[in-house]
Amino acid sequence: MDAATAAIDQGKQDLPAGDGANLSLKDRIARDLGQRILVGTYAQHAVLPTEAELCVIYGASRTALRDALLTLSAKGLIEARKRAGTRVRVSSEWNRLDAQVLEWMRDIEPDLDFVRGLIEARLVIEPAAAQLAARMATSGDLAVIEAAYEAMRIAPEDDLAACLDADVRFHTAILRASRNPVFANLGNMLAAALSFSFRLTTSATANYQQTLSAHGDVLEAIRMRRVDDAHDQMKALIGIASNDLLAVARKGRHQQPVSTASADPI
Repeated sequence: MDAATAAIDQGKQDLPAGDGANLSLKDRIARDLGQRILVGTYAQHAVLPTEAELCVIYGASRTALRDALLTLSAKGLIEARKRAGTRVRVSSEWNRLDAQVLEWMRDIEPDLDFVRGLIEARLVIEPAAAQLAARMATSGDLAVIEAAYEAMRIAPEDDLAACLDADVRFHTAILRASRNPVFANLGNMLAAALSFSFRLTTSATANYQQTLSAHGDVLEAIRMRRVDDAHDQMKALIGIASNDLLAVARKGRHQQPVSTASADPI
């Protein structure tokens, strides 16, 4: 048995439990293999063990194993080639904004490059969406944004699920209030990415009250139709969250602090 097969054979005893206890076998296999790819146990371009070997390793039927591999293939993590086996694709082809992939990433060591990329994308997209929302939001849109903010305000700081739900609703409501169909669709995609980033930090952050106040500033700027201010307030809000997120990611990677003062793509 080669080293790669031995490594996953060892993991056979540790198939995801806990939150994954109710998952089907094929979903647990997909998650286990997916996480091993994401952390580099199976490096880019590496060939996975054969179907027969994986069936033995996971105690699975070929049907369950193939369904798991199809899941990974659909997310851009692997590709199967005739007579060449199943190979891990290069990371630039991985669909890391897929909701399941983000869920898998939540439970492994943070990828600092992805965290930085997520922050940069938000700094480009969300201030522009807030700017448009200040122009285009209807009274109904404003009511949804305000309801999400109020849910954030009354949520106990130790209730991560409630804080997370309200925070995600706040940001996606602004994307939809922009009345830009592309931003509206991005809201559906970014909701999973936002959940990933918020779950890396905690609702008990030292900056929580500052963050809550910043959300209120964004809401007020949009409600008062202050277009440029809405842009700037959203940019400031993401800056607060970015510092928390990068700090958590750096701690997970055991790396030295990285300045974010000049990491502004706008």
